[in-house]
Amino acid sequence: MATAVVSGRVDEAVRTRAARYIQQAGMVPGDVIRIVWEHIARTGEVPQEDADAAADADRWDQFMSFRDRLPEATWLATMTDGQMKDMIAGRYV
Repeated sequence: MATAVVSGRVDEAVRTRAARYIQQAGMVPGDVIRIVWEHIARTGEVPQEDADAAADADRWDQFMSFRDRLPEATWLATMTDGQMKDMIAGRYV
């Protein structure tokens, strides 16, 4: 069977997130591309972009950007067990 190379461009953040899920599934990007193209060839159905999912991804990117700009909370990491217990107990008096 002859093969062909198919390529495309996606946002780097999308690629990074998707790559984690693809790897967790035990696959590589080429597997996903092949599966999608074979599905289209077999069914004639082209997947459509989900506007809600795209908006969710944008909100996720905004949240992650916000999180990355937050200062590191070293005070919590340096507390002793006793200080931690005192802090927690003080909140529930």
